[in-house]
Amino acid sequence: MSDSPRARSVRIGVVGAGIAGLAAAHRVRELDPGASVAVFERGERAGGVIGTQIEGGFLVERSADSFITNVPWGIDLCRRIGLEKELVETDRRYRRAFVVRRGKLAPVPEGFLLMQPKRFWPLVTTRLLSPWGKVRLAWERMVPSRQPGGRRELVDESLASFARRRLGKEAYERLVQPLVGGIYTADPERLSLAATLPRFLEMER
Repeated sequence: MSDSPRARSVRIGVVGAGIAGLAAAHRVRELDPGASVAVFERGERAGGVIGTQIEGGFLVERSADSFITNVPWGIDLCRRIGLEKELVETDRRYRRAFVVRRGKLAPVPEGFLLMQPKRFWPLVTTRLLSPWGKVRLAWERMVPSRQPGGRRELVDESLASFARRRLGKEAYERLVQPLVGGIYTADPERLSLAATLPRFLEMER
C-alpha cells in the first residue's frame, strides 16, 4: 500500500449536527468523496433548532427566520442536495414582520430593514418606540464613525454594541434585537458584526 498523502484516508470530525455542522460535513465530502466524516451531536436528533410542530392548529416552523437570497450560497447548497424544488418564496402580500410589545403583536415600521431605517413617516407613527426613542433614532446621522476612513480593514464589534451606539438602546431592544434574533437564533451580544452584517460596517465607514 502506498504511503502517499493521496492514498491515506482522511478522517474528519464535525462537532454539532445543526445546519452549519451538516453543511460543513457535506462540503467535506464534496471536496473529498473518500474522506471519512463523523458528525457529533449531543442532542437527541440532528438539525439543531430546525424543526416543525403543530401549535393550536397552526403549522409552526422552529428555526432561523430564513436565509438571504441576495447572495448565492444558500440556494446553491439547496440545489446541490436536491432541495431546490422544495423552496417556498415568501408571499409578497403578507411580507410583514411583527414583534411582541406588552403582550401584543406590533408591526415593524415599513422600511426598517434590520438596522437601516429607509422611511421617515412609519418611524414617526410607530407604537414600538417612545418619543425619546424616535429622537435618538433620528440622531443616528450625527453619530461619529468608528471606522477608519482611509484603511481597508474594518474595526469589528458585536452586533448589539453597534446597534446601540448608532440607533440607541431602545431601538436596539425593541426592533433590532427581535429581528436579528429571529434571523440568526443567536445572542446579538455575541455575534460579530463583521461576520454577520459587514455591509453596515462599510456603510459607517
